[in-house]
Order: sequence, then C-alpha cells, then structure tokens
Amino acid sequence: MADLRALDLNDLDEVTRRIVLRWRSTGAAEGGALGVLALVPFAGGVTAIGLDVVVMQVLSTAIATRVAYAYGFDALAPHQRHLIERMVLRAYKDQGIKAVAVRDASAAFNAGRGRQRWSQKLREDHRLMAAVEKLMQQFANGQHVPVEKVTRFMPVVAVLAGAGTNAYVLGDVAKQATLFAQTSFLSEKYGLPMPANLNRPPGVPEGNEPE
Repeated sequence: MADLRALDLNDLDEVTRRIVLRWRSTGAAEGGALGVLALVPFAGGVTAIGLDVVVMQVLSTAIATRVAYAYGFDALAPHQRHLIERMVLRAYKDQGIKAVAVRDASAAFNAGRGRQRWSQKLREDHRLMAAVEKLMQQFANGQHVPVEKVTRFMPVVAVLAGAGTNAYVLGDVAKQATLFAQTSFLSEKYGLPMPANLNRPPGVPEGNEPE
C-alpha cells in the first residue's frame, strides 16, 4: 500500500476509471431481481426487501473497501473505518422510497390477479394501481383500461423501482468513495488539509496503520 501511495494519482485512477459504470450495472441487476422476488405471493415482498437491505449493505461495504485499497489505504485501519461507514449510510438514503414502491407494486399485483372488474375499493386500497390506470388511459385516449392489463404492469413497476434505485445508489457510492479516496490521497501526498466536511470524526486516530 505504501508503494501505491508513492505513485501519481493518474496512475491509480486507471484502476477505478470504470468502477461507477460497473457498479451501476450490478445495482440494476440486483434491483431487478428484488422486483421479481417481491412479486412472490404472501411473504415475498417482505423477504425481498429485507434481503435487499442486507445485499446493499454488503455491496456498499465492498465498494468502499475496494476503492480504499486501490488508492493505497488500509480499509481496516481505525482512521479509515469512518469512510466505510459513511459510504454504507449513503446507501440507505434512498432505500425507503424504493421499498415503498416495491411493496406497493407487489401488493397490487397480488390483489389484481384473477380479477375481472375494477372496484372503488381496489383503487382506494392500491393507489399505485389507480395511478398506473390513469397513466395508461392517457395513452389510450381516455378509453377503459382492463384491470388485468394494469395488474400485468405491476411487475414492471417493481423491477424499475428496484433496478433504477439500486443502480443509482451503488453508482453514487462508487463515485463518492472514489472522490473521497482521491482527496485523501492528495491530502497525504502533498501535506494539504482535508476539507472540513471530510475530516475524521473526533476520537478517530490518525495514521494509516491498523492498531
């Protein structure tokens, strides 16, 4: 790691140049799988969302750890752990909205399966279905949209919500972790102060060697 920190920043950037795109693709695949799993009847939605939280935490930790090592920093060192923790917290920022969308799409899909007619109660209990119905009516020039057609669209909503959010989150974690590591690298190499918002929390030791 000391040899890595002796290199120029441009040399180290070669390792992480495509990391954001790579992790966005991974996030899209994982999020899409979440959307599919959430459509399993009964406990599928709860299981999928819980599993997704665990997977996103593991992937966020892996991203931040890999970036830290790429720039010559020991991710296990006490003064580097706050980078990992910060990146993992970023991954939770947009999880709530995604979880609600996937859960609602799953519930609507299960409620609409096998139904032949709309009911006011169905629209009130599943507002996501009602919103999709109105959207489809706009494309159908205001004509009636069968409940079966809207129900078949619910898996698309779940997959898009999971894939889109997770692609953004993992890509953002990769980007921010890289920027943080680049800043730390330049700060150490040229004896520059770290920006105030990136300083180590109080009580976190300095140095690059683990205790």
